[in-house]
Amino acid sequence: MNPMGTDLTAEITPLIERYVSYSEGMNFDGKRALWDANDPAPLLMPEEAHEPLIGWPAINAYWSKSRVIMSSLTSRTVNHRARRVSLDIALATYDMRWIATLAGPPGVERKPIGADVRVTALLRLTPDGWRFFHLMEGPVDLMAMSCLAAERAAQDQAQ
Repeated sequence: MNPMGTDLTAEITPLIERYVSYSEGMNFDGKRALWDANDPAPLLMPEEAHEPLIGWPAINAYWSKSRVIMSSLTSRTVNHRARRVSLDIALATYDMRWIATLAGPPGVERKPIGADVRVTALLRLTPDGWRFFHLMEGPVDLMAMSCLAAERAAQDQAQ
């Protein structure tokens, strides 16, 4: 139980799951609706970005570019955790696996690429419920990725 009276992880996990589900179909308008629209300087730090995207113009430009360079994107999350930092601010963490297919010339088959990332998000309680205002993705370190790959290979061989 959260010290401030609610099970915050159970409350925020559906929001996170809805947010990442909008990756399918690259519904970035749906994603943006889950951000605090009144925040003048939201921060999004995708794994592949070289620097944080700060403010709506930068985030919207990134999402617009994503529609052009990818033909598909799916994401799944696990290991959700959330806690209040204050009455109206929450810190959430989760693990995410994304799989994307890059766009290419018509008729050329493209193989999907994917990665596992750890996500840290800050959310603000608004009249519409919890909304993101800061989200950072970080790649899982190479040692952890190697261990996961070895575990998956062992599981595949056992089946």
